[in-house]
Amino acid sequence: MLSEIILGAAVVLFTAYIYQWKRKYSQMPPGPKPLPVLGNFLEIKEASMIDDLTRLGSTYDGIFTVHFLMTPTLILDQFHTIRDLLFSPLYADIFSGRVNSYFSKYLLPNDMIFQTASDGQRYLRKLTFRGIKQYGTALKNVEHLAQAEIQEMINSCRKRNGVSFDPWDDLNQYVSNMVLLLVCGQRFQPGHQTLEICQNVAADFEYLFHYKNQILMDNVPFSTKLMPKLRRACQTMKNGYNYFAEIIDKISQESKDTMPDCLYTLLLKEREEGRISNENVKGVLMDALVGGIFTTKPTMYTALAAMVNFPEVQKKIQEEIQRVVGNDRLPGLGDRNKMPYTRAVELESHRYYTPVSLPGPRNTTQDCTYNGYRIPKGTVVIYNVWRVHHDESFWENPFTFDPTRFLDEHGELLPLEDEKRQRLLTFGIGKRSCIAEKLYRVKIFLGLTSILQNFDLTRDTSEPFLHPTPHI
Repeated sequence: MLSEIILGAAVVLFTAYIYQWKRKYSQMPPGPKPLPVLGNFLEIKEASMIDDLTRLGSTYDGIFTVHFLMTPTLILDQFHTIRDLLFSPLYADIFSGRVNSYFSKYLLPNDMIFQTASDGQRYLRKLTFRGIKQYGTALKNVEHLAQAEIQEMINSCRKRNGVSFDPWDDLNQYVSNMVLLLVCGQRFQPGHQTLEICQNVAADFEYLFHYKNQILMDNVPFSTKLMPKLRRACQTMKNGYNYFAEIIDKISQESKDTMPDCLYTLLLKEREEGRISNENVKGVLMDALVGGIFTTKPTMYTALAAMVNFPEVQKKIQEEIQRVVGNDRLPGLGDRNKMPYTRAVELESHRYYTPVSLPGPRNTTQDCTYNGYRIPKGTVVIYNVWRVHHDESFWENPFTFDPTRFLDEHGELLPLEDEKRQRLLTFGIGKRSCIAEKLYRVKIFLGLTSILQNFDLTRDTSEPFLHPTPHI
């Protein structure tokens, strides 16, 4: 009798929960009909998730709802809708939250990127931006540091004597050392364990960052123990978190107050003055390392892929380099504004290849309404950058690589306020946009132009042409 009462109570409570859940989300934007419990999880494949979302989005008006398991997720996939909700003063704060996720609880606790909007999170973001500005893009020193790393990369490429090779590892050294110099004021020699860990952590972060994996970890946490790939990737992240905290602290102790000004020294000062915790220090350092490598390396790689795939574009950049820089020195920051075609190529590479097609999920911090829809507090929100970058209703021939789309009739770069440039969302938009965008753009410009100044890049005919495909 008692067991029947317990079962009956459980059924009543579950039914009440489902009723309240359906009532809460009943006025959300429309979307594909979900299955019970599983939602639309099965019809959106892991390998083709962005293609599937793009296909679904074509039947709705820039905003629709998809259910991943029991999680209703708001999908934004048209530029004006994304700008309205993530950038406009009316909605930007509401859509700046973060989900209380497996990432925020177990992999990157007390950090800046994955924590939900709060006074503490906003302070860490401002602090990180100040550190990047002081010890990154605001200093002429970044050019000197970048050029030293680029020369190492050039020397490494020359040792291949023209033999075909994949530059991924060379880019890892360049990008990782640039981030490490900003974070802890020190670079590492090729083959050092730190560079290898940078590469492994960035690769496993990309795997875990896939939205379906995030949903799985958030809703079924024990999946990280049962599924080998998830278990290994999570362990790599945790090991990397501890390794970087230890080695940066070791560098600080060994320097005996001679450690150069960097993000770490700024964070230590803030910790000593009681404004942030030691866990905040480790979290922000990991954000800087993972974020800097995860975004810059694939962007640089796709820019080089464009040069290989479109030799006529490569030739025009090299002509511009010869006209502005010559051969007596490496390209510098002062050359950037004199090279509109090269900068247009960089922008078109961001659009055409879209290295990060689906940025990290946000959630709403309060109830709101938009175009007659009611969006409850805590709703998960993701936006499809791939679709914006390949929107056939705006871009002429979006699957054609054409840098001139970012040049005016005089061959000058379109101004930042031009809608074509506004539609480039590679580094995010609104309150959660990448605070190191300027630094990353500088690294890509210096790296790309220096390589093309010294080498002609050709495609290994045994390798396939690199078509633009969505990357999460």
